[in-house]
Amino acid sequence: MGGEQIEKESLELIEREIDFEGIPFEQKEIIKRVIHATADPEFRYTMVFHPKAIAVAIDALLKKKAILVDVKMLEAGISKNLSSDIEVICYLDKVSTASGTMCEEAIRVAFFEKGQEIGIVAIGNSPTALLSAIELFNVNKIKDKIIIGMPVGFIKALEAKIILSKQDFPFITNLSRKGGSAATAAVVNALLKIVKNQKEG
Repeated sequence: MGGEQIEKESLELIEREIDFEGIPFEQKEIIKRVIHATADPEFRYTMVFHPKAIAVAIDALLKKKAILVDVKMLEAGISKNLSSDIEVICYLDKVSTASGTMCEEAIRVAFFEKGQEIGIVAIGNSPTALLSAIELFNVNKIKDKIIIGMPVGFIKALEAKIILSKQDFPFITNLSRKGGSAATAAVVNALLKIVKNQKEG
């Protein structure tokens, strides 16, 4: 059995075993990909979507806007086949000093240098990077970009995601300590897959 067949059957199994009643189709496709990447059905109940999140993300991808990520692991998890014409940016190796964490400084520097090119900010590891991104969105009154914020951890991770879930700008998050680069990459890859399917008609 090849990789594509395993993925297909895995997603079908997830849909059979988990009740997705009442969840809009595109949200369901994203949640299924996260469950597939993590083998954790809890994401069915903890993921939260801003009403304009998917539309803004799809628009950004169709316009080939860049994806800014907090860590190299997340960068590596984003499908190269699906994102071949989209720049994925990680500035973690471009900063050497920071008043807070290196991840939050990397987000600030990248946003300062490439803000106009960025359409999606994806945070899978660092709660402080997520808080920094939220601040940047609010200070700059950004409504046409999206934060996908799903950092994992025991310190500030859930708290940062709760703050994100209360914002007016587009976001996708999950309200638990769980998350991480694999889960966040799954959200990005699901959005890229949606865009690919739309293009193929």
